[in-house]
Amino acid sequence: MTREIIKGLASGVGFLVFAFVLDAPLLLAVGIGAGLYIALSFLLPKTTVPPDPSAAIGLSMQERDAFLSSCRKSTAELLRLADSVRKHAFAERIKVLAKVSDDLTDYLEKKPDAILMSYAVPRNLEHLTAMLQQYVTISNYQQTGETIGEALRKVENIFEAADTSFAGMYQQLLDNDVAALEASAQTLSILMDTDAEVQGQRVRMNEFPNKGTQRSNGVHQPGKERQL
Repeated sequence: MTREIIKGLASGVGFLVFAFVLDAPLLLAVGIGAGLYIALSFLLPKTTVPPDPSAAIGLSMQERDAFLSSCRKSTAELLRLADSVRKHAFAERIKVLAKVSDDLTDYLEKKPDAILMSYAVPRNLEHLTAMLQQYVTISNYQQTGETIGEALRKVENIFEAADTSFAGMYQQLLDNDVAALEASAQTLSILMDTDAEVQGQRVRMNEFPNKGTQRSNGVHQPGKERQL
């Protein structure tokens, strides 16, 4: 905008000087004013719009906002579910993980270029949230057995490992250690794929809510209580 103002003022002043001060012919004054305008177009440097500091190369503003929103939504859900966890130590572990996730999200908001190295974080947090919801649902069943207990312990172990992984990712971002960050992200993705047993246990509990019966060939038959 400043460049255009300068060109307009210079051409206007040139026209007025030649037309009224030097008493040049009107067409000559107009030509001189236009010539000044064109000449300044080449002489004055073009103004460039600085890039948005909150956008990263290869990452749109919409993608950045969706990334941060998903992380914060999952973090809030983890904190909410933590209040339903009966084991105090595990509930505290979840809150620690949520705090690390919140710190990581704040860092990535300030330095969105690092989002491209941590792009799976929202999916991993969503996976952890779904896993914790299953944990809370299964732990509320009144009758439990060794199989259920083992599935719940597996979730607790996964959260402990995930807490360590997220904390490591955050520290590696602070240290600008790209290689270690990529390794941690890959490890965390593998870890997130180990909860199939928990999901299967929940499905079995929904299929057989009455543990005093057994199902065979589609016909209910009396039998021993099924120990889970």
